[in-house]
Amino acid sequence: MNKGMLLSGLFFLIFASASHSYPPALFADGKTVVLYDAASGDIPGTSVIRFTDFPPGVALPTFSDGATVVDTTISGTDTYAGWVSSEATTPGFPILDRTAGVRVNFTVQVESEAHTNNDRAGFSVIILDKDAKGIELSFWENEIWVKSDDSTVGLFKHGEGIAFATSALTDYQVTFVGDTYTLTSNAEPLLTGPLRDYSAFAGFPDPYETPNFLFLGDNTTSAQARIRLRFVSVTGTEPVIPTSTISSTSTNSPLPTASSMPQPNATPASSLPPAGNVFEFCPSTLFLGAVMITTALMIRKFRQGRTNHF
Repeated sequence: MNKGMLLSGLFFLIFASASHSYPPALFADGKTVVLYDAASGDIPGTSVIRFTDFPPGVALPTFSDGATVVDTTISGTDTYAGWVSSEATTPGFPILDRTAGVRVNFTVQVESEAHTNNDRAGFSVIILDKDAKGIELSFWENEIWVKSDDSTVGLFKHGEGIAFATSALTDYQVTFVGDTYTLTSNAEPLLTGPLRDYSAFAGFPDPYETPNFLFLGDNTTSAQARIRLRFVSVTGTEPVIPTSTISSTSTNSPLPTASSMPQPNATPASSLPPAGNVFEFCPSTLFLGAVMITTALMIRKFRQGRTNHF
């Protein structure tokens, strides 16, 4: 077992333990859980959305200028850092049912990003529904793209993307409606396409088969990023474990207001191939299971020669 594999496994062990318009009926009975709001004046609370970094203490989040900053560019490519929220780690996490509708809102700024592999990114967002189907969004400084699966371009490959400057603090929204995802920024459609099935990954435990799962951060040794996070919320059906400790509101409540900062231009989503088309993408072997991610990532690192995800 090489050093990289050991580091990946240890990180995820720590990680696990730390652990536009829509149809009127969509989200009608949905529940929104605010996982982080920088208006609190502090970094995200680990009781709601779990954070870890590896090596420990290298990329700890800090609060500055109204947002939480995480930087994995300062310690080399062996650094991982990010947040996980799921039914296994977050009391009250909603069931993400793509038939009823899924929505994730987040506000983030990618101040800098560098990668040595065009199928990897220094900042990623992974969303999996109750059937462990979803997408992994990858953020570069000048592009947002989706990792593909075996039904599209290939497992963990660079899929459909859009030229977009991510260097401004920007409000994003991802929705699942049926088998289709849509990414918007300040109500402007950016990307749309089919949900992915990353279950072809053969590791054990398999994080890509973890239901009701959300991840934001740097999960690869092939890329680095410095990001600022301001807001995260998730909307699904009734919480898996109802609790009074997490702020849960009806989706009729106001969602985060669009950023007043000038937003970069984006290629219209209509320029993308129809959602029903088969694209050439490649999903990567990310840490997608809050607890199951640990072993899966170790296996992924072991298979780096084949998938080269971490």
